[in-house]
Amino acid sequence: MSLVAQPMTSKKKAHALSTALFLIGLAVLIVTEVWWPGIMLVVGLPLALRQYLLGRTYDMCISLLVFLGTFVTVQFDITWRIFLPILFTIGAIYVLCREFMAEEEEDEVEKDEDVQHEIEEKKK
Repeated sequence: MSLVAQPMTSKKKAHALSTALFLIGLAVLIVTEVWWPGIMLVVGLPLALRQYLLGRTYDMCISLLVFLGTFVTVQFDITWRIFLPILFTIGAIYVLCREFMAEEEEDEVEKDEDVQHEIEEKKK
């Protein structure tokens, strides 16, 4: 089972969209002056968007779990001494499992797919 689905766009466009969302989030934080826990949304949502656009739905789910979980824990004053370490541990275990269990060939496949997407976008 592959951890990467078909990307919706090229890495370049996904990076541009997630960077734009990050900058908009920073602007909102500056205007509202609500840095904590708002920064968790500003970092987590663009990361999840990029992962979604690149077809990495499992990565997106873990990112949302960790960043939104942290935001909700702090925002609603949930006891974080147990909940946050669990969230971060789940995220770490997933990243390690993905890295060591994923096939080495995925890197080559991803490069080929990015080249194909860029060629298709230039044709349009």
